[in-house]
Amino acid sequence: MGSPAADPVRSLPPALVAELVASPSLDRLLDRFLDFLEEAPGRFGSFAAGVYVHDNVTGRPAAARVRGLGDYYVRSYERHGRDRDPVVQRALRERRVCDSDSLMPREEWLKLPIVHDVFAPHAMARVLCAPFVVGAEVAGTLNLARRDGQPEFTEADRDAAHVAAMVLGIAVSAVRERSSIERERHQLAEALDRCGTPVVLTDLALARRHLNAPALSLFARLGDARPEVERLLDCDGDRTVVSWSADGALETGPHLTVTSQRLPGQPDVIVSVITVRDGTARLVAPYRLASLTPREAEIATRALTGRRDGEIAAELFISPHTVKHHLKSIYAKLGVHTRAELLDRLLR
Repeated sequence: MGSPAADPVRSLPPALVAELVASPSLDRLLDRFLDFLEEAPGRFGSFAAGVYVHDNVTGRPAAARVRGLGDYYVRSYERHGRDRDPVVQRALRERRVCDSDSLMPREEWLKLPIVHDVFAPHAMARVLCAPFVVGAEVAGTLNLARRDGQPEFTEADRDAAHVAAMVLGIAVSAVRERSSIERERHQLAEALDRCGTPVVLTDLALARRHLNAPALSLFARLGDARPEVERLLDCDGDRTVVSWSADGALETGPHLTVTSQRLPGQPDVIVSVITVRDGTARLVAPYRLASLTPREAEIATRALTGRRDGEIAAELFISPHTVKHHLKSIYAKLGVHTRAELLDRLLR
């Protein structure tokens, strides 16, 4: 198939190639390709064409579009012809373009039962099959048919069909990949909605946020406080834990704890998990602070609100170095190493 007569641009225009690869569905891909063949019949010189896409598991056709032949032929070929079709079987076995003219002498071809029983009644005198391969598997085939009186398939025809099959393989693979990603996206979105915990995904690159169903419900109840809570979703470092209460106090009113983390492979994406505690419970039970000195308990409580070391130091009129010293002591007493672990320990 290395003939210089092959011309990919003549076989399929670049604009069509781009359209096929970007097809939103397999049905749209097959229809658009066969529309092109009907609009430009001289490209392959065939009166009938079909594209078959195989099932990944069974290898049998799972989707098909045929133009130029009726439904009866399509059904009879699938039922009685495919497994007896020497052109298709050779193409699948050797994974290369095969046609009746190059497969065997004309006289021998006309004696085959499949030609007499399936092809001839539908005026199919010559057939060609071009498999398209994705990875290590045959993903499907492009099938062409010519009538008596039409010329035999040439090397240029086989090369053109090979190029078209290559494009179909790429396009089918792209559509399947997008469909798989979309299916997985829907599954994950549904799982997030059903988890019962408010979760917010922030995409900084697209300046877009996705709230699962519990988060949408929560933010709808916040009313005027929503902008204040949304600011808690920012994540200065790799991980941030902040707390917020409706009345500005930790001891009364509903409390939110927002744990935000940047995705390791996508730092522009922040995942925020929101824990909600109603106003009947204190944020930090006293016994959790029993091992701490009064100053350490004061600093630990402020650290839980998301305040930085400098902010805590300014509020307590001490130096940031002193705050760090107290935090080191707090971590040691409670057996934690980070603010996130401190929050987990005090709220358990």
